Amino acid sequence: MNKLISAACATAALFLSASAANAATVYQTTFQGATFTVTQNSNTNVTFDIAGANALTGDWAGAQFLGAFSFKGLGASNLTATQIGGGGASVNAVAGGLNASGCNGAGSGFVCFDYAPNVAANTSHLTFDLTANSGAFNFASTGPHLKILWTNSGTLDNKIGDLFSQDIPFSPGGAVPEPATWAMMIVGFGLAGSAVRRRRHVLAHA
Repeated sequence: MNKLISAACATAALFLSASAANAATVYQTTFQGATFTVTQNSNTNVTFDIAGANALTGDWAGAQFLGAFSFKGLGASNLTATQIGGGGASVNAVAGGLNASGCNGAGSGFVCFDYAPNVAANTSHLTFDLTANSGAFNFASTGPHLKILWTNSGTLDNKIGDLFSQDIPFSPGGAVPEPATWAMMIVGFGLAGSAVRRRRHVLAHA
């Protein structure tokens, strides 16, 4: 029985270890009502989420559209950004950063994404799937640097309010185990619990 308990506990520990290995890496910051989250799911896939796009504050308050956004420090430059929901439009990254008029082709290490028409900021979450078409994501030690432009035009990248330009730091505790890993963890803990209950039952009737 002790061997069964030990084996079950070892299985649970193995699954916990797998959880740490397979967890997605999360970077996050908040500014003027928007929470920007960059989640590295794999070497070739990243999710970029903007929570609160329809409830912006400060000098972004009332902005109706996301005009463009750019990143530096991703470690990959040949990228495609696909909006999740909202029509699922895709755009390819162009080299360079972002200024008050949109993607400008300047700025070493930056890649810029400019949707046409602009993305309506009428939802609590704007989410984009970033795929590396070649190379791999390898974030800078300070985290990815984000620039973002909000506008009130559906077609023109005319900046409204602050032109956000900041590093998005690593979020401790933001590592999210994948669904398959959660399933393995549950099975492992179930085995351990079952073994303990069985041992108690045997001892009670000894």
